[in-house]
Amino acid sequence: MVKLQLSKFLGKGILDLLLFLIRKPQKQALKLAWLILQVKPTYTMVSTKRLINLYPLVREANALSLPGDIVECGVWNGGSAAIMGMACLDDQNRNPMRNLWLFDSFRGLPPPGERDEKRARDSYFEGWCKGDVEKVVKIFHRLGVPLENVKIIEGWFDSKLAATDIKAIALLHIDVDWYESVKVVLEKLYDRVVEEGFIVLDDYWTWSGCQAAVEDYLREKRIEGVVMKSVDRHGTYFQKPLQKRGCTSPGACHAPRPIHS
Repeated sequence: MVKLQLSKFLGKGILDLLLFLIRKPQKQALKLAWLILQVKPTYTMVSTKRLINLYPLVREANALSLPGDIVECGVWNGGSAAIMGMACLDDQNRNPMRNLWLFDSFRGLPPPGERDEKRARDSYFEGWCKGDVEKVVKIFHRLGVPLENVKIIEGWFDSKLAATDIKAIALLHIDVDWYESVKVVLEKLYDRVVEEGFIVLDDYWTWSGCQAAVEDYLREKRIEGVVMKSVDRHGTYFQKPLQKRGCTSPGACHAPRPIHS
């Protein structure tokens, strides 16, 4: 798996990084490029474009003074979480250092279910995307993100998410692939995301179950005003819309399908 990720990174990942630096030849972009080179491919399978997107999203949440923590569901070896931790660290002179909650079974993905496509079921094997807690700790140490702000929660989402005392979430990063996993994360955590907070979906265009889970949740909860913003051919994100007041009758706030931009 690591050899495959290295091959992909040495190809498209490096090209994406070079294009990013050409478009934004600033000191901050050079630092982000350095960070990405530290975490790929050993510590994350998240694409270069999606890592480039995560870092400024955290900093935008900081600039907006959004309250709450950073939560990642689907950690693998901690690379994308470490990038977000560095974004918090870079703004600590203006904002208090946020806590980072990292949820993963560290046993690999669960089997895909009935709502997931045949391709997912055919591709699945036990231990797929199995992460390593020691590597998570190692990359945080390497980048200098203080571990006192990092909470690593090992176990399946359905039991662990509800049992944790997260009051508010500024950014929720969902990288869990399958319908049931995405749905559980949204059911347990969406209400804790603050208004105008960010929900990042790493697999929205990759696996149909992920997209279906998001659309089902928004429809069931009658959530309006969601605008999906594509990052690359796999990932997307949106800001939690302001709550619409006065939707008291059934169907009054029926949510349409998300708008894609």
